[in-house]
Amino acid sequence: MKRILLLFVIFMLSAQFGFCAEKKSASRLMMESNALQHQTSIKISENFRFDHQFANYMKYRGLMFESDRQRMIASVFSTSSGANTNREAISALVIKFNNDEISKYKTIVQEYCKYNAFKFEKRDPQACSQERINSLF
Repeated sequence: MKRILLLFVIFMLSAQFGFCAEKKSASRLMMESNALQHQTSIKISENFRFDHQFANYMKYRGLMFESDRQRMIASVFSTSSGANTNREAISALVIKFNNDEISKYKTIVQEYCKYNAFKFEKRDPQACSQERINSLF
């Protein structure tokens, strides 16, 4: 009987550790996605630093998105409703939002370069090159 009880306790502990590892994995993926979104907006801002208006726009767009993302999480996954928050659901939604925002950054940069590449001819002729743009994303 002691062996069965011991096996049951070991099984329950291992299941709990597996669940915690799954939560940490979802949190880790979400944090990596958040960092990627932040770093992408900063890299874009630094790449186009010679056009201060556009560089500041991209930098502050990223910061505003981060603030909006936090408010969205707090609103959608409200703890005041008494619902049990699912870490994997939060992570999946945040990763999707971050990927969508990075995709928008790429569209903005491509359109910007289409009409403003001449601004960088003297200071940084590679700023709008396809290789440089690909390295930003």
